[in-house]
Amino acid sequence: MKYAVEARIFNNGKIIAKVRQAEDGEEDHMTETKLCDIWVDVFDERSDAVDFCKQYKNA
Repeated sequence: MKYAVEARIFNNGKIIAKVRQAEDGEEDHMTETKLCDIWVDVFDERSDAVDFCKQYKNA
């Protein structure tokens, strides 16, 4: 099982990040929308994903 950190970085500077189960075949990617950029980083270990997610929350 793989885990993904999904971070939404809004134009006003607000950041919302969460750890979730990665979808089959999902890879790191970024999507731009009018309101925010959505970054997804995929990890093999849940602990690595949690540690990475904490970096967003401390920003």
